[in-house]
Amino acid sequence: MTSRTPVRGLRRAAAVGAVMAGLLGALAPAASAAPASVQECEPFTFYGVQVRDAGTKTAVDLKYSRPVQDVTVRELTEPPIQDGSGDRIKIKGTDWYEVRMLCGYDWYGNPYHGPRRVPGRGGVEEVVLNGDFEGTLSWVIGTKAGMFPTSIRHNGSTLTIEFPKR
Repeated sequence: MTSRTPVRGLRRAAAVGAVMAGLLGALAPAASAAPASVQECEPFTFYGVQVRDAGTKTAVDLKYSRPVQDVTVRELTEPPIQDGSGDRIKIKGTDWYEVRMLCGYDWYGNPYHGPRRVPGRGGVEEVVLNGDFEGTLSWVIGTKAGMFPTSIRHNGSTLTIEFPKR
């Protein structure tokens, strides 16, 4: 009897192994397929912000190392707060626009070392780095009251947001 017990144990282990292999083979394709909303993050280096005169408008240029697709620009209805800490940001202006970029970090050791505050001109009062938190880089643009962007566009690796002059 003792000589058959190890054989029975090996058969059971082989049977369990075959079932597990079958399950893994069936589940692996489903597990490796990412949902349509999940995208691979391609990091970029952020080079800086420039506020410039653009004829009848004031342009805010945000420059990257490559074209960036995951960027949102939205008006803030309350004074801006710092990403991560939640502390209120001191920024000139009475209206604010947040520019948020996903994957705003560089795995290759080229972090942004430029100014965290950029003086404004025209209707733009100031541009302030809001945060570099959990792979999201964000800036806040402070404007005079009632200023709305007239255009937001990408040109290669530069995002330009234009405001009317006042």
